[in-house]
Amino acid sequence: MDPTAAEIEQAVLAFEAFLREKRLKMTDQRRTMVRVVLDKRGHFTADELNRKLVADGESVSMATLYRALALLEEAGLLEGHDFADGQRRYERALHREHHDHMICVDCRAVIEFTNERIEELQEEVVRRHGFSMHDHSLTLFVKCDEWHGTGACARRAKIEASQQASQG
Repeated sequence: MDPTAAEIEQAVLAFEAFLREKRLKMTDQRRTMVRVVLDKRGHFTADELNRKLVADGESVSMATLYRALALLEEAGLLEGHDFADGQRRYERALHREHHDHMICVDCRAVIEFTNERIEELQEEVVRRHGFSMHDHSLTLFVKCDEWHGTGACARRAKIEASQQASQG
């Protein structure tokens, strides 16, 4: 479910309060970035966010962008993931239901999934060791049967087409 405009504005205000606690200012650039990332669906990299901001007429240095992403993650508005490809990927935390990830090491597809049995097994293991679950993340790294069978992959073609379209 996508956040409403009012929920995004409420998150902007919460981020501003978070920054004040850290004795930092809410700049126009940060305000714009918060709105853009909270309106974004799926996973994105800093480079993809930068391209979106540039397309929207915003000029932000990559250093500023990375600092803002780290602050947004620290504030709990974004969740960052390292999917072993050298690029940190982000997704908004607002209205995000828990899910796990499969990452194809061949076509780089990111597949979100939920499985109640896996959730139950994780809880069982945690309890067996005398703990209670605080948070968790499960990432499965998989190989693409289609890619290995034919040398082509529809997911990979879709990802590459999407990347080309976003670059211009």
